[in-house]
Amino acid sequence: MTEYHAAAWVIPMESGLKKKHIDKVLRMLPEDSELVPFEILGEGSCAYGFATVAVIEEENGLGAVIDLLEPLVEDWTEDASDCTVTLPGGKKAFIGCDYRTVLVGRIEPEDHHR
Repeated sequence: MTEYHAAAWVIPMESGLKKKHIDKVLRMLPEDSELVPFEILGEGSCAYGFATVAVIEEENGLGAVIDLLEPLVEDWTEDASDCTVTLPGGKKAFIGCDYRTVLVGRIEPEDHHR
């Protein structure tokens, strides 16, 4: 299994994060690493996750890591091959999402009335 140094799960704004998603995200990160929680707020969805202190230091701060991951949250697609991105320093990050989240985020308000 690939080891990531930042991992997050995307959910609709009006939803809460489930324990199974937190467990999945934590299993992707290195054992015995120091973790810092973060959130990324998108237009119709948000992501909650953790980054290792090592990647935060390597990428010049947590804000820089969030800035690198934010476009993935904003433009997450089901076709995202493996939901990963390689950060400039070479470490990998993961952004997961249930397909339902993508559908909810793409429904326009007028579509609810049809």
